[in-house]
Amino acid sequence: MKYDLIIIGAGPAGVSSALYATSRGLKTLVLEQDENAGGTLKKVSNITHFTGFMTGETGSVFSKTLDEQLKQCGAKVLQKKVTAASLKGEDKEIICNEEKFLSKAVIIAAGTSQNTPDFEILEELKNKHLHNDARKYYKDYENVIVIGGSDGAAKEALFLSQNNKHVDLIIREEKLGAVPEFSQPILNSNNINIHTNSVISKVSGRKNIEEIKIKNTLTSEEEILNFNNCGIFYYIGSKPNTEVFKEVELNKGYITVDEKMKTNINGVYAVGDIRVKEVRQISTAVSDGALAAIDASKYINAKK
Repeated sequence: MKYDLIIIGAGPAGVSSALYATSRGLKTLVLEQDENAGGTLKKVSNITHFTGFMTGETGSVFSKTLDEQLKQCGAKVLQKKVTAASLKGEDKEIICNEEKFLSKAVIIAAGTSQNTPDFEILEELKNKHLHNDARKYYKDYENVIVIGGSDGAAKEALFLSQNNKHVDLIIREEKLGAVPEFSQPILNSNNINIHTNSVISKVSGRKNIEEIKIKNTLTSEEEILNFNNCGIFYYIGSKPNTEVFKEVELNKGYITVDEKMKTNINGVYAVGDIRVKEVRQISTAVSDGALAAIDASKYINAKK
């Protein structure tokens, strides 16, 4: 079956694209590899800085709202992982293992994947005690480690400090880089200990994490933290999911677009965190999706 538009990914950018595309009468297919919409937002402890949502709204609840909007907008939604794409022809081919889908235009909203820490640790401990979903796993631990100095890491450190006995925050930089909304409460907290210019070099234990070695990147001195049971939560940046999109122009792995979200290929757009941009927030992702779908509608209608 041939569609007017295929949207790859159902995070905020992809859902926004679907809403604007279907409102313009486009026969739209959304391909999402996860069971539900929301993307990485599903793991965020609370949504901040998004107009119309009060602080305290969880990423999980927000994602359910996106999922419901997507189901109601009239787009066809399939849980499929895109494994290949041929985008330069008039008919765009999107391949999901053995299945092929055709469309006149494509919006790539495949997002990013979280980077994972690189330190010595047993595979059993890694699988059991390394997480990037604080709200799901915080109850398993009394003490926790948070790796990362970004807004996202700081936000999760604050959430954990409200629910766990003690938080050690490990950052490579000389000082915490989060905005004051998050950094100031951390600096004023009596149960968050910040380790600057630091990385974890080794994690030890049997069934539980019992010892963590922290290395100072300036002096090479090591500090040892001992625990009965500890969880490690990591928020150390992400990489764009562009592996299968080999024909689009990239800049440091991210897809290059113009102000209308057009890539270097006619009829192909990229939106959200996967594209080159300075600010990666829900609000900018939603805007990207709207701009791309509106221009895609014009492109498709001009072909009829």
